[in-house]
Amino acid sequence: MKTIYAIFKSQKLGIITGFTVTGLLILGSLIMNFCPRQYAGLSGDDISFFFTHKQPLHLWFYLLFLACIFYGINTFLCTLDSILKKARSGVKKVTLYGASVVHIGFVVTLVAHLIGGLYSTTEPPVSVAEEWTDLGGFEMKVTDLKTSAYPNGMPKKITASVAVRKDGTEFSDTLGYNNPVLVRHGISEILMQDYGWIASSVILKVDNHSSSLKVSETFNANGKQVRIADLYMPPQYRYPVLKLVSAAGNNPIYLPIGENNVQEIHGAKIIFEDINSVPGVLVSVKNNPSIPLTFVTIFFFSAGMFLVILRMVFRTVTN
Repeated sequence: MKTIYAIFKSQKLGIITGFTVTGLLILGSLIMNFCPRQYAGLSGDDISFFFTHKQPLHLWFYLLFLACIFYGINTFLCTLDSILKKARSGVKKVTLYGASVVHIGFVVTLVAHLIGGLYSTTEPPVSVAEEWTDLGGFEMKVTDLKTSAYPNGMPKKITASVAVRKDGTEFSDTLGYNNPVLVRHGISEILMQDYGWIASSVILKVDNHSSSLKVSETFNANGKQVRIADLYMPPQYRYPVLKLVSAAGNNPIYLPIGENNVQEIHGAKIIFEDINSVPGVLVSVKNNPSIPLTFVTIFFFSAGMFLVILRMVFRTVTN
């Protein structure tokens, strides 16, 4: 056991694994650059891709994964050995432990990357508008949307004012392309994918009487209920089309928008007049359980660097 411990905490192993990690990262970057199709499903820091799509081309990553494990073990044991030696020799100056604290932060960083790479997920995009929309454990709605554009018409800045509700607590925030909304202390990150106007309801004229209805709502046609089953928008169709389903069990009726597309249902004339639109955004939620460890990393790095700088100041003053 002592021999194995000595090998894993040796400086030579640290140097070898350090250069190995660097070399494999360079090799992996070149392979991904020249074989982009093989990595089409890879996004962000998700390393589970390499375990669900096993192939010989990913050998560089599997070697990198092992090298990082050995590198982390070596760093942890070296740091532990350094702290124990200082403690046994009676070192009481806290500033002398600065480098060790920084190394602890580095080990925690490796663990955080491992957890984040294996367990971080990105949910499919969801449209969010003026009504509360469930995003998995919390809800969000858009309260305002402001856009600006360059002279050539290209979007310059998009800012969506949103309200987020979780466990009965509601708060306001702003969402943009480079400004995600953070929930659960940063574990869940709401990312904007697109923006625009979203259909909220439709205007139907039933026997010269107009009313605003939402999808899944019903209306009365000569005493019989008809449900709005769906709304199809371009590019599904060239123009908006409603799918109407009668409670009597008849075949569905597809009603295009416009005064000239009148349909008769149960003796009542139905016209799809217009669509009410509201500002909305298309968002996806990224969940990363390693975020709390990131704050721990920041603490150790900050505390370690503070101790190192403090030691340098003391040495300068005393000399």
